[in-house]
Amino acid sequence: MAMGPREGRVLHAMSIDDAYEVQRVLASSPGGRTEVVTIDGLGPYLRKKIPLSLVDRQVWAALAECESPRLPHVVATYETPDEFVAVCDFVPADIISEVVAAEKRLPAFEAVRITLEICEALENLHRHGIVHCDISPRNVLLAADGAHLIDLGIARARGTEPSSEGPLLGTHGFAAPEQYGFAPVDERSDVYAAARLLGFMLTGIEPGDDYRAALLDENVVPVPLRMVIKRGNAFEPSARYQTIGAFAEEVNWAASSGDGQAGFSQDTVSCQDEKGPGARINPEVPMAAPGKNGVNLPRGRRVPIPVWIASGLLLICVVAAALPGAVNDLIMAKLSYDSMSALSTQIAEMGDKSQNDLMQTPEEDESSAQMISGNTSEGMGQNSHSSGAAAGSDGIDEVLTIVESAWFVDQTGRLRWVFALHHGGSESAVLYPTVKIVGRDAKGNVVSSNSQVLSLIEPGQTIYFGSSSENGTAIQSVDFVPVNPSKDNLVQSRENAPKFRVGSISEYVDTSDSPHFAGEVFLEGVSDAECETNQLAITVVLRDSDGKMLGGETGFTNCPRQGESSAFDILARALPSSYASVEAYACEW
Repeated sequence: MAMGPREGRVLHAMSIDDAYEVQRVLASSPGGRTEVVTIDGLGPYLRKKIPLSLVDRQVWAALAECESPRLPHVVATYETPDEFVAVCDFVPADIISEVVAAEKRLPAFEAVRITLEICEALENLHRHGIVHCDISPRNVLLAADGAHLIDLGIARARGTEPSSEGPLLGTHGFAAPEQYGFAPVDERSDVYAAARLLGFMLTGIEPGDDYRAALLDENVVPVPLRMVIKRGNAFEPSARYQTIGAFAEEVNWAASSGDGQAGFSQDTVSCQDEKGPGARINPEVPMAAPGKNGVNLPRGRRVPIPVWIASGLLLICVVAAALPGAVNDLIMAKLSYDSMSALSTQIAEMGDKSQNDLMQTPEEDESSAQMISGNTSEGMGQNSHSSGAAAGSDGIDEVLTIVESAWFVDQTGRLRWVFALHHGGSESAVLYPTVKIVGRDAKGNVVSSNSQVLSLIEPGQTIYFGSSSENGTAIQSVDFVPVNPSKDNLVQSRENAPKFRVGSISEYVDTSDSPHFAGEVFLEGVSDAECETNQLAITVVLRDSDGKMLGGETGFTNCPRQGESSAFDILARALPSSYASVEAYACEW
């Protein structure tokens, strides 16, 4: 019988596989096997064998297009009947886990340098739509030319949904909670692991009780770095730095502003920010300390759970607390994501209508805004370029419109932008509203395109959102285009939503000459109103003397109880230094 094309390819792949000579097995697990190999006297090479049921071919195709020298260089790929095989250049290097074990812990300047180099590799991966999912001490090499990130065995395309065949667990202690199978992975999953890696290098201890105690020792971990690690390790993705570039920028800043431990100048990627509703203030008062922006992709939302469900969850939590290691992590991740995102029916019922009252335009929410005029000086803002409205498909009467926007290119060549998205419909809230930010050069050619996914927008609500992206130097105009919502993105609005009032805002400059906005936010509204999430996003929007937007920045704080307040402090280093007034807005996050 003649051999078909498939059989021919399989035999060819198996002959190639047999031609390699295994020099050393580096790792072997149900998720794959990593070997050092040679072929016909050439090499050594690194060969990764992944079960076909686990491989994501899109990842390896994208990796071949990545140009970062800190990522594996793919030499060849082929498939046997049971496995996908990738052969990469071998880099003589030490494994970070072994380096730290030998040295007990790394000096802050070295840990920061390695972290920034890993962020460089991750930024390149993320730019190609790939999430690594397994950043850990065993997957980072320290070579003569710096750090290298290896082992993309469980890497996935950004936004990959949980698999019915099993979660992407990654390395216990370093894998983000969402990798336990209850929410899609994205850049923020790698931010979580990168922050854990930095903490490991600084303390010499893998995540656990001893690790947490060591992080609090100022003689081991400088306070600015500890604060960056804390935010990067937030359980909820929306509370972390929203891009690896934002994380790297803060690591670099924390190292530079710490105990003189070393500043590393590095062009990093975007810090995605988001805006919400509240108060106006004056730029005459001085500005504040650490904290930073951040917000980019859809995030899980907590919802009230009926008593009978809550009782069951409490029992499960008690049982889970007695379980060790990954089993406990798996259960707790399940509980949190059930309460935030997986309970989609309750999300539809309870929604996020509070933001309808929270994130009004200045004209709509004058009662919650304080205005203090200030001196005007030259601004960095460029002309804003806004899109028109976008209506839903399939007869959906949920209209999303950009009502105002602004953008500018900062001193590092990054495009920074802010927009206000308004929901002009009257029925349903829109889950995961999306805005495309398209940069064009002088000839009108597209030179930059990003999709910004928000959390949820209510009828009549306006959400302010600011962010940044790289390669802004060639941009001469920017289009902000809302994406049509589908029926699947419509959820029921929430009643009795809490309202917030932002007040007592001041502006000051810290000891490193970085500007900050500080203040407090109050929970108001009906007597039974309360936050459904444990935190708020606080946004400042800068305007010129004509009221036009110049830029925006977002920070986070805990949600206050009824009649109480929560303080906030937002670092605004990248915003224009010249403006006429500042508005501050608050919303549940």
